[in-house]
Amino acid sequence: MQKLGILIFLIAPFLSFSQPTEEQIQQVAEAKKEVKKMKGKSFPDFTLTTLDGTSYTKEELKGKILLVNFWFSRCTPCIMEMPEMNEMVSEFKNENIVFLAPTFDDLEKVNKFLGKREFLYEIVPDVKDFCLALNVRSYPTHFVVNRDGVIEKVIIGYSSVTVGALRKSIRKLLKSE
Repeated sequence: MQKLGILIFLIAPFLSFSQPTEEQIQQVAEAKKEVKKMKGKSFPDFTLTTLDGTSYTKEELKGKILLVNFWFSRCTPCIMEMPEMNEMVSEFKNENIVFLAPTFDDLEKVNKFLGKREFLYEIVPDVKDFCLALNVRSYPTHFVVNRDGVIEKVIIGYSSVTVGALRKSIRKLLKSE
């Protein structure tokens, strides 16, 4: 009987989630296509304020490489990649690169999350409209933006090669100085 109770405890959270509809699946697929089409185009204008109050605009970042990582606190793939992402931030800390991490999570959720985990990006909470404006519906989504504000690479999702591909793209941009 105790084993049954444990089993119910373990699977109960999954029982409350409904399966996405075919329409929702199609919307996400279309959004992914639109995001991938952004490669080679100018990254949209923005003003983003990080947890520490630092404000960034696209115009102010001209001349710098920008890595943008859209994430949220309950995203398992986002969490899985964070240790590697932190290593990458440390590796390039002396370069002219800004690592931004916009999330639709509010300040309270982000602070609670950061109380348990470290994420070295400049975190920008509560920017749901910015996420939607860029058609980001899948997480994590990464943009590598060159010094002229043009999107060099888009990676949607996380795999064992994600961070390596981001590093390669950054190194290529650094060599082109």
